[in-house]
Amino acid sequence: MFDKKWLWLGFSLFLLLGSVGCGRNYAPSDNLDEVYVENIPRPILLHLEVAERYLIDGLVRESLAKLLKIQSQAQDYARFHFDLGMAYWALKQRPKAILEFERAVKINPVYGEAWNNLGLVYLQENKLDQARRCFQRALKILTYKTPELPALNLARVYLRQNKIDQAIAMAKASIDYNWRYGQAYLFLGKLLQEQGKLEQAQKILKQGVDANPNNPTLVLEYAKLLLKLGQGQEAKKWFKFLLSQDATSKEAQVARDYLDFLSQ
Repeated sequence: MFDKKWLWLGFSLFLLLGSVGCGRNYAPSDNLDEVYVENIPRPILLHLEVAERYLIDGLVRESLAKLLKIQSQAQDYARFHFDLGMAYWALKQRPKAILEFERAVKINPVYGEAWNNLGLVYLQENKLDQARRCFQRALKILTYKTPELPALNLARVYLRQNKIDQAIAMAKASIDYNWRYGQAYLFLGKLLQEQGKLEQAQKILKQGVDANPNNPTLVLEYAKLLLKLGQGQEAKKWFKFLLSQDATSKEAQVARDYLDFLSQ
């Protein structure tokens, strides 16, 4: 199931990393080690920055209105179509989101974020072959700064297609790209458990906890697996750790229930 936080995470990463900025124009090409930079006129750029700020703040309709005001002047810029795709996606207008992301990658074929998000919309639409091709394309772009995202998304496609070995392999690749990517550890840990590979799952989740000790969801999943493996004392340690980190979190509340059960 698609989690809306992916949308905001992906968009925040796009702004933080600044993969499409201001500078001289490059003609679009299929060179996968190219850095494409747009020379956006300042008045249009200011509108885009305001629209992006609205998106980050969850003011999606305000963002869309801001973008549509400059539609006639901004048609030639991939960043405009990316932003418009994000707004339509947030409003659950998936066909329009697909169209805008496709326009973005047509202008800028090495726009990794747009390829990844286009794949995610296709994944929501259960168009798995189209989604797979988009994620594979994103992974081929040598200048894409967050390849762990399409790698994990490709794992999700393979899982839906019941290609378990490929799903496991791509989840491991996602971790290789970014050893601190908590979502990849969670996905792989749960998938291995579903396959009955509990010891392998324990190893993966332990790696994830070591890399992300402040990720309560990951810690809780690891503690629950330890309990399943009969390692009650070690599980208690991690349940107590969750309580010490933030006793009000939903993960801590679950940990408290487990501790109450184990103390009986």
